[in-house]
Amino acid sequence: MLQQTNRSTFFAEFFNGMNRALGVVAGFLPIAMSYGAISVQSGLSPLSTVGMSVWVYAGASQFAAVEGVRQNLSGVSILLTMLIINLRHIPMSLSAHNIYKRFSWGQQWLLSLGLIDETFALEMTDEPRPFAYYLGMHLCCWASWITGSWLGCQVGMQLPEQWLQFALPGLFLCLLVGNLRSSASTAPRDRWQQEISIVLGVGIALVLITQQFGSIGLLMSILAIAILSSLLPGLNHKEKLNPKEKV
Repeated sequence: MLQQTNRSTFFAEFFNGMNRALGVVAGFLPIAMSYGAISVQSGLSPLSTVGMSVWVYAGASQFAAVEGVRQNLSGVSILLTMLIINLRHIPMSLSAHNIYKRFSWGQQWLLSLGLIDETFALEMTDEPRPFAYYLGMHLCCWASWITGSWLGCQVGMQLPEQWLQFALPGLFLCLLVGNLRSSASTAPRDRWQQEISIVLGVGIALVLITQQFGSIGLLMSILAIAILSSLLPGLNHKEKLNPKEKV
C-alpha cells in the first residue's frame, strides 16, 4: 500500500511539473519548428537536425550551428561558437545546485541535462518541489523541442521565415507573465524574482529591436541576456537572516 501511495505521489508531481511547463511548450513549438525548417534549408538532413535537438538541446547554440553551416564555417569555429554561447550554463548550474543538492547524485545529473534558460526561470520562481516535479517539467520541455524540430523538418521551405521573429518574443512573454504572477504572491524580499522579470523584459525588447538583423541579431540578444543575468546579484543570492529574525 505504501509503495502504491509513493508511486501515485510521484506521478502526481510529475504531471504537475508537466503542467507548469505548458507555457514554455507553447513558445517552444514555433521556435523549434523554425529551427527545423531553417536547418533543412541550410543543407542539414532531418536526422541531423532532430539529432542535434536530442543530444545538444540548446536552442541558441543550434541556431548558431545552422548559421555556421549556412556560411560554410569550419567545424572548429562552429564548436567554439556553441561553447561560448553555452558558457552561461555555468552560473545557471551553480544557482540551480541550491535546489538540486537535496537529491541523489544520479537525480542531479539527470536534471542537469534538462537545465535550460526556460526551466531555470521557472524553477527560480517556484518553491522547492520533489524530484518528480522537476523531471516532468524538463521532459515536457525536451519532448516539445524535439517534436517541434521534427515538424519543422517536415514543413521545410513552406514555413514562413517571419515565424521566428514572433516566436521568441512570445516565449519571453509567456515566461514573464508566469513570473510576475508568482512574484505577486511572494514576499518582497525575493529580489531575484524581480530581477528575472527585468531580464525577461529586456530580452523581449532586445529581440524586437534586433530581429531585423536575422540570426545574428538573435544571437546578440541571447548573449546580452546571458551577460545581464550573470551581473544581477539577486539571481545568485544566498538567504540571509533579517536582523530582527536573529536570536
